[in-house]
Amino acid sequence: MCGLTYSVLLIPPQDYLRHPHPTRLHHIFENFDDSFRVTVLNIRLRKGSRKRESKHEVIELGCGRDGMLGSYLMAYGDFHLQLVRLIKERNYDCVVLSHIISPLVPLLVRGRPLVFDYKDVYSESASVPFQFPVRQVVYWAARFFEELLFRSHMTVVVPSPSIHAVLRSRYGLDSYVITNGVNMEFFRPLTLQESTATRTKFGVHRDDFLIVYLGSIESWIDLEPVLAALQSFPRGRLILVGGPVRSAEYMEDVLSLCKRKGLANRVTATGFQSQFEAGKIVSASDAAILPFRTDTRLSLLALPDKLFEYLAAGVPVVSTRLPDVARMFGNWVRFYDDAEDLLVIFRTLMETRGEHIDQAGGPFMRNYDWRVLSQRYQQLLRILIENRGGQLHHAELWPTRVSKSLLGIDNPRPYGR
Repeated sequence: MCGLTYSVLLIPPQDYLRHPHPTRLHHIFENFDDSFRVTVLNIRLRKGSRKRESKHEVIELGCGRDGMLGSYLMAYGDFHLQLVRLIKERNYDCVVLSHIISPLVPLLVRGRPLVFDYKDVYSESASVPFQFPVRQVVYWAARFFEELLFRSHMTVVVPSPSIHAVLRSRYGLDSYVITNGVNMEFFRPLTLQESTATRTKFGVHRDDFLIVYLGSIESWIDLEPVLAALQSFPRGRLILVGGPVRSAEYMEDVLSLCKRKGLANRVTATGFQSQFEAGKIVSASDAAILPFRTDTRLSLLALPDKLFEYLAAGVPVVSTRLPDVARMFGNWVRFYDDAEDLLVIFRTLMETRGEHIDQAGGPFMRNYDWRVLSQRYQQLLRILIENRGGQLHHAELWPTRVSKSLLGIDNPRPYGR
């Protein structure tokens, strides 16, 4: 099969071109080599958002004018028509699905390998923005769609060991773990001159202790303990790089709390930034935080890409007790339960400021470069495509005939051991 080009249809979970933070599959597929010809079937969800470039053909559905739910409903029929047309006209070698928009997808693409990239437990992530009883309705509707999809023959890829365990316990399925990663061109330790220039840009003095949070600011994180610790830590500054994706309510609550606590002049919200700018802010900080709530199942399954970005930048990471973070990077991350823990950690880090993580940017973190993860994904797709028609039945690919060690995508071992 050497020299052949493989055709792949990708159905991403979010707006591939306009989501404020490039999605997992955007990072992976934009690093595919020329042996793959990729078509992205994208539902536009965000009107007026800045459009990022793609090396692939992108077929857009909808106009993003009616909100997330409205955009899905308006594009639902067109999605199926386009999917049937593309499969018939182009006869793709493989379909990669990361969406529960329709349980009909496996039926419509039958006869070729189907890979489901289960980036979230969708029943949890889809329902978390809502209040009871709507939350329960959304949860069980998404759970029903998941169960219909997982009855089909497919290969499942997940980003964390915890989601791998959920699939096994809930649906009796095995999966390949290909974690999230980092663009190490942008997230790297800065020189002293670069760091000073970035801090000065945001009015952060040399003696200030700069804390950074990068990512979506939604109800699944909890910034209240961080702000409480900041109140008792006069030299502390906090920069929030990101913003709301679904609802601005939590962001507004955070900014209001800053004012009530007298922290408005020590907390800066930059909005979403390019990877280049975000990397500079993270690398110029003295600590980076993962303030995920621990009372939601969604948080307990998290292994966010911001963790890899923080570590690659060589910045001390402070996190709530997320199981996969502790399991994989427990030697490098400091964990907290409340504001008192945070205050102790911040004061300790201030005393030892400048002692960045020795392994940052080294051989171990390079294992999580998006380019490396993309190569692993491509290798998996090649094996599935090349074995679909002859000696190897698709259902046998996991776990008997193709070892995860061969693919190099077995569950990551903690601390590089």
